[in-house]
Amino acid sequence: MPHELYLLAGRYRLLERLGQGGAGTVWRAIDEMLDRQVAVKQVRVPGGLTPHQHAQFVERAIHEARSAGRLRDPAIVLVHDVVLEGHQPWIIMDLVTGRSLDKLIRERGPLPPGAVARIGLQVLSALEVAHAHGVLHQDVKPANILLDADGSGMLTDFGIAAPMGGPGDRHGSAGSPGYMAPERLNEQPSGAASDLWSLGASLYTAVEGRAPFERDLPAAVAAAVLLHEPPFPARAGRRLGGLLMAMLAKDPAVRPTAPQVRQALTALLQAGPEPAGGRRRWLLPTVLAGVVALGAGGWYAASALRPRPETGRYAAAPDPCTLLTDAQARQLTKGTPVRSASRPGECQWIVRDEPGRTLTVRAWAEKPDGDLGGPQVAQRRFASEKATRAAGKGAEGRDVRGGVSDVPGVGEAAILQNSFTFYINTNKSGRSDSVLLFRASNLLGEVVWHRDDVPASKPADKETAVAAARLVAAAAGG
Repeated sequence: MPHELYLLAGRYRLLERLGQGGAGTVWRAIDEMLDRQVAVKQVRVPGGLTPHQHAQFVERAIHEARSAGRLRDPAIVLVHDVVLEGHQPWIIMDLVTGRSLDKLIRERGPLPPGAVARIGLQVLSALEVAHAHGVLHQDVKPANILLDADGSGMLTDFGIAAPMGGPGDRHGSAGSPGYMAPERLNEQPSGAASDLWSLGASLYTAVEGRAPFERDLPAAVAAAVLLHEPPFPARAGRRLGGLLMAMLAKDPAVRPTAPQVRQALTALLQAGPEPAGGRRRWLLPTVLAGVVALGAGGWYAASALRPRPETGRYAAAPDPCTLLTDAQARQLTKGTPVRSASRPGECQWIVRDEPGRTLTVRAWAEKPDGDLGGPQVAQRRFASEKATRAAGKGAEGRDVRGGVSDVPGVGEAAILQNSFTFYINTNKSGRSDSVLLFRASNLLGEVVWHRDDVPASKPADKETAVAAARLVAAAAGG
């Protein structure tokens, strides 16, 4: 562990440790080049990794920090830089002088519903910007919501952010169990609804003064998130309380969407404080009031009043391990691959006789979201991924990322991107990835062809990725 006054990357002087959690340690530091104070996040690298897994983790963390650095919103703490030192990534961010929401709750107790609604709208704005860029925060909690002197909220610490639509939690147990959505605890694919669940849990804590699934032991907290409903937040009132219960639904598909949450919070602020015994106001014939008053079940009722959106051809994503035969994998990899169901929604063929070669197949089905059907949600997600990946084109350090190109004949739409990372001690070889993403109805599939020890003179092998994707899409019925 570095000590105070440690000089990071010859530029950032660590002054004091501000906090520590499962995802890493945050320091207050001085940027000696620009003579300004910054926050430095030392990302925690999981133990027990092989050298290859360690390198992959670090590469992902750096790439995802760079993606977060492109986000701009008044409620987002800016990411300025990311450096690699001591075999781990460090993220340089704005230093916000306000107090965290969890500290404010400890000092003053529960916050009024109106103040909680205003904070919720500001954090929601930050999440909407991140989601529009295809980035999930994955660690929304009171400790990562900062409040300045006028009460304005900002969302910080995108240190474990991940691409939207990816397979499961890339960082394992990183995050706080009481603020991790059930699907994340089950290591299922995360989406925008997962971040909104965490926002709901954070706002519940703010208005009640205690977490919705508060227990003595972390394991008990996780079990409560998965198996139990939280008590109705009595201090919130029926309007805000009903919304929070809806946001904490176990099934991501029935939670309110970001526009619905924004509409409900805005209506709550416009209506003013909820009067005691004010049931008559709840009988006003507005769809939103009726929905929120009913709690989580209200979102079902509202959706029943309008045509059910199209689900799409896929009620569930096919098992990726069934989308390629072993014979096809042998032909594609030109080796003897071993098939492994690495995690839900993902399958890998690892070539044992050619170390460093791995063919990965992922598949996930999008569900209807609000008024959008499954195919429309998949189309929006595909477009977001395309824009985000295209924005990453260029060279940074030893990483070179190519442009995004359309690939005809794979599903309804497909894109390909190649990337190459030079080894630290040479400019003649490195690691190569060819990544193909395709869409068919409400199904999204991804094929990643990874190779180690690749000569820089021939950094890409897109033909293998494209051939594999054609077989995968055909087997999936796309």
